[in-house]
Order: sequence, then structure tokens, then C-alpha cells
Amino acid sequence: MSNDDWLPFAPLDPQEHREPERPENPNRVPMILGAVAGVLLVAVIVVVSAYLLRATEPTTAAPPAPSSAAPQPTSTTPQEQPQPSETPAEEPPAAASIIAVNGSGFTITSADGEFTHQWADDAAPAIAALTEAFGTAPEEDFVNGDAENWAYDIHVWPGFRLYDVFLGDGGRSRSEVPAPTWVTVSAGLPADVQVTNEFGVAVGDTIDQARSKGPFDEFALTNGRLRLTYGEGRGTFYNNGERVFSAFVESDESAQKVATITYTFRARGQ
Repeated sequence: MSNDDWLPFAPLDPQEHREPERPENPNRVPMILGAVAGVLLVAVIVVVSAYLLRATEPTTAAPPAPSSAAPQPTSTTPQEQPQPSETPAEEPPAAASIIAVNGSGFTITSADGEFTHQWADDAAPAIAALTEAFGTAPEEDFVNGDAENWAYDIHVWPGFRLYDVFLGDGGRSRSEVPAPTWVTVSAGLPADVQVTNEFGVAVGDTIDQARSKGPFDEFALTNGRLRLTYGEGRGTFYNNGERVFSAFVESDESAQKVATITYTFRARGQ
């Protein structure tokens, strides 16, 4: 049996399977041309629109609107405060007059020059020079003498006393007096007058400060004060006629501070 026997139908003639030819559509070409023209028209419209939009844009870009900066978070760390600069201590004004006292007398130095007074000199020129240095005339006081002490006229300026022996009518001579003049310095000097001495002790110093300046003697007075004596070997008037005084520094009643400094004659340094 041949294979053809298994076919359900006999093979057809190949001519029988050709499809009939369709006639061409006579309107196909115009349709294609119309589609192409539409696409071109749309493209032209897009290009022209883009050009018009570009032409209307400003040539200079507007500056961006300022944006408010976000507030910075506050630091919780305390800011270091600037330290105030130290105020320099004010120096005392320069003294217009300096009175330098020593064992032989004192010297006044001012803008007008120098004046020196020796203990045996007449007191009148010294009173005039001191009046000019202090800028005021002194107040007057007096102390009586006795069998052991001479009487004195006292010329008083703030913080400074000049003693001038009062001889009266007794016929005595200044040459007989071991201390014709002498001085005491205390608190109350004016700011423009400075009084110094050769030992560097000052009114208002503590007693310990005064002791550090080398007194040769310390003596307790009956009123509770202390007396420190400087300038050992002086007070020899009755031996050699020299008027070179020791400095006697006395404390206040508490015996804690220097209250007065006196240059005068005392026998045996007392």
C-alpha cells in the first residue's frame, strides 16, 4: 500500500490554491502624501512655537530672590567673657616741695631751687622757706621751759613743726643752747609736700618696718608708746659743741605704728 492511501483526500491541483490577485487601490498614493504633509506641518508649528518662546525670554536672568537664612542654633556653651584689663594703681602726685631732714638740719627742694637750714641758724629764713613750701603761713604756739628744758616758739604747719628757742630777757646766747632749732614730723602733711629722712623711716610705717631700719636703741615710754633712736654717737654738744642730732621715732598708743619723727638734742640718746 502506498502512502497516498493514508491521505484523507487526494492532493489538489496546485493551481487550485492560488489566491486571486487584488486590484491596487488607486487612492493609496495621495493618502501617503497627505500624512507626510501633516507631519511636516506639525514639525513646523513646533519649531515656530519654540522660536517665539525663546525670543520672548529676557536676555538677563533676574537675580534670585533673597532667601532668608535659617537661624543659627544658639550655642549652649557659655561665651568666655573678656577679662577687664587691670587698672594700674594710681601713683601719688609728685611733691612740689621735698624737705629732707638729717642730723645737721634740713634742705627744702622746690621748683625755685634749694634752701638749707642748719640747727644753729637763725629761724627767720627757715620760717619763710617753709611758708613758701607749704603755701601757707604757720600757726604759732609756745612751750614753757623749766630747769632742764629751754622755752620754744613753735611754728606749726600741717604735719610739720619747727621749734625756735625763746631766750627772753635772761641775757642767754643761742651759742649756749644745744638745740637752737629742731623739728617734729607727724601725720597730716599736704599731698604736695614730702618729708624724708636719712634713715628711711616714715610716719605710718609699722613698728616692725621701723625696726628693720636699724635703730640702736628702743625705749618704752610711760604712756605706752615706744621710742626708737637712730644715729648712734650723736648728741655730743656738751663734749665738742657739735649740733648733730639723733632721730627719735615714737609709736602711737598701740605701739604698732610710727606716729612722729623728731630730730633734736637729747643727752645720752634719750
